[in-house]
Amino acid sequence: MNVFKKSIGIELALLFLLFYHGAFSQTPEKNRPNVIVILTDDQGSIDLNSYGATDLHTPNMDRLAKEGVRFTQFYAGAPVCSPSRAALMTGKTNLRAGLEGNVPIPERAEISGEHGLPTEQITMAEMLKPNGYYTALIGKWHLGHREQNLPNGQGFDYFFGHQRGCIDNYSHTFYWDGPNKHDLHRNSEEVYYDGQHFSDLMVEEVKQVIKHRQDKPFFIYWAFNAPHYPYQGTTKWLEHYKDLPTPRREYAAFVSNTDEKIGNVLDYLDEMGIADNTIVVFQSDHGHSLEERAFWGGGNAGPYRGSKFSLFEGGIRVPAIIRYPELFPQMKFAIS
Repeated sequence: MNVFKKSIGIELALLFLLFYHGAFSQTPEKNRPNVIVILTDDQGSIDLNSYGATDLHTPNMDRLAKEGVRFTQFYAGAPVCSPSRAALMTGKTNLRAGLEGNVPIPERAEISGEHGLPTEQITMAEMLKPNGYYTALIGKWHLGHREQNLPNGQGFDYFFGHQRGCIDNYSHTFYWDGPNKHDLHRNSEEVYYDGQHFSDLMVEEVKQVIKHRQDKPFFIYWAFNAPHYPYQGTTKWLEHYKDLPTPRREYAAFVSNTDEKIGNVLDYLDEMGIADNTIVVFQSDHGHSLEERAFWGGGNAGPYRGSKFSLFEGGIRVPAIIRYPELFPQMKFAIS
């Protein structure tokens, strides 16, 4: 396992500089590396085994760490959801990207004029499309609700997921401000999969993009809504953690359910024979939540003070891993 012992990550800007400066411009389009960016939601600073957790089962996240580069001092762009995603999408600080706080629901956005990530900002997807990439977002958006602010207006060829900050994983309904709102979309069309766990739906969508885009490189931004509340790990994992106290039990079940789904996709990359030429990036968007809807906790920042909403280490210091077998096994140096 290669480790950047004192790495400081400014999101994924360094990775995508490779594309911006033409590192793959001489490579035939069909042979350019695929890219999958996996973003978990509200996952604590040490909440996988390779970062120190001893009470969690995370073999697939740890597989990425074993086979790639594990960052041991990596910071999210902001300690809350929308600004962190704006930084991730643009490679800028959230303020330079034009997003100070969470995007309000559409009804309030119309009143406040806060519509999300400004359309003049250049996203990863908009940068990769001219390089021949098919771009897909599977999962959580939370960067705006107007047509021009939604994924298809910000460089993504395909979108499947929810527009707002969180949903119930079985009804796919947003329970927060105002009236309850069903929030599951394929591009601009509202779709219904009542009773099916959202994580299972995402895995199938990711697989379909991989399967049907073999003629050109793909970029998949896989934005989990987990382990963000509502904690909805499956019965299998709740039973696995039955001896843990609440809320760690509920949180842990959702983390391991997420890990299992990541494993499904990693196995599929192997099955399709494209794992070696696929860059997989993993990170959390910020620290764990202490909100009431999260039962006042569940996650773990270990020795670091703070959590979600905080600029202390526990709020922005996150697990981050990059696996790219074609390149990273040669990278033995550390950044300090």
